[in-house]
Amino acid sequence: MSKKIIRINQIDLGGENENGLKVDKLWELYFENEEAPRILDNTQMLHYLTKGTSPPKNVHHFRRWQSKCQTAVHTHWCIVYSDPLDHDLLLPDKFYNLIYEGHRKEEEEKTETVLGERGDISTAISSAVHRTTSESDLKELEAGRNHPDYKYDDEDLYAMERRTAYTPIKDKNDTTT
Repeated sequence: MSKKIIRINQIDLGGENENGLKVDKLWELYFENEEAPRILDNTQMLHYLTKGTSPPKNVHHFRRWQSKCQTAVHTHWCIVYSDPLDHDLLLPDKFYNLIYEGHRKEEEEKTETVLGERGDISTAISSAVHRTTSESDLKELEAGRNHPDYKYDDEDLYAMERRTAYTPIKDKNDTTT
C-alpha cells in the first residue's frame, strides 16, 4: 500500500473485513496504476491515520462529510483526536496523504534491523548495554556468564532483593534511616 491513493469509497452497508469478520463500515482505497481496491475496516483506518499524524496524535474517530453545491458534490474528512478539543477538517488529498504517511511509517518500523536473537526486546537491551558499558566490562560480563559455576535463578534474585530492602542506609553523619 505504499502507492499514492487516488480515491476512497465508503461502503456504508458494511461487509466482511480482511479477517473475515462482519463490520459496519468498510472503505475501498484505490491506488495509482492498480485496478483492484484494497478494503480496510475502521480499526485499520484509525491505525494508519494515527501513525500518519506528526507530531503523533491518537485518532479517536473520523467521518466523511459530503456537501452538494448545485450539481457538484464536495467531500471533506473530519478527524477527531483523543483530545476532544483537537480536530481537523481535511480535503480528500490531505486525508489520503495522511493515510499514506501512516502506512509508510509503519513499513519503516517493520524494516528496522533486529540486532538480538530474541527480537525487539533483545535489540533494545543490547543497544542500551552497548551504549553505557565499556568494552572491557562487556568482555568481563560475558566471561562471567560462561563460567561453569554461574547460575542465577529466581530464588537468588529474591534473596538479593530482600537483602537490599532490609539493609539500613547510612548517610554522611553515620545515622541510619
